Amino acid sequence: MNTKISSTVQRAIKIINYLNETTGPQGIKNISESLNISPPITHRLLTTLKMDGLVFQDADSKKYSLGTVFLDYANKIITDVPFVSLIDPQLIKLRDETEETVGFYMLTNMIRMCVIEHVSNQEISRRAGVGNRIPLQIGSSGRVILAFLCEGLQAQVLNLLPEEERKVLQQQLEVIVNTHYSINEEEITKNVAALSAPVFGAKGKVIGAISISGPVFRWHKESMEQHISLLLKTAESISNSLY
Repeated sequence: MNTKISSTVQRAIKIINYLNETTGPQGIKNISESLNISPPITHRLLTTLKMDGLVFQDADSKKYSLGTVFLDYANKIITDVPFVSLIDPQLIKLRDETEETVGFYMLTNMIRMCVIEHVSNQEISRRAGVGNRIPLQIGSSGRVILAFLCEGLQAQVLNLLPEEERKVLQQQLEVIVNTHYSINEEEITKNVAALSAPVFGAKGKVIGAISISGPVFRWHKESMEQHISLLLKTAESISNSLY
């Protein structure tokens, strides 16, 4: 009986993870085939998850996506992160001084997730969204985290990339280790640029990154370079408070 219950829970978790990792709503057929779970069982599990608000089913397409209850979970996790109260004032100050959006990304399961974001007060601004998850090899905040991971963890990311892409990224990481910052222009989102620096926690291990982002017509390479020193000082101050 316990084995059966455990199997059911594992399948339900697989479905939730699948909906989290794929783009857009998914139909029963896609979910069933991707996870190698029979359609009847997939349907039954989705029905149960739907009843508890863990998944949402579109009335027209009949496809499924994660339920809004996960927003509550995310807010709870972020609120309970013990060091938020320590770093939040400094992030707000950085946002006010640069007049651009400032976000804090945490390393989690070999990706980075936006856990704090203070959006620019300017009329045209950049918003990544709290809870947004992006691979480490993409974007400036991901690279500054990746650059300071141990070789074994770095390899988990690098070995998945094509050879040429891996070589380019390795060269970028070597530069970041020396400069402690990274810049990207329109790499992830069109017309958006970002400047990022790593944040270190206990024993000097990288735990995340601070990123300043904005529209490229205003937050371009020249304007970002003018704020590198400020970003590095803020990142160092936050890191020191977490030691």
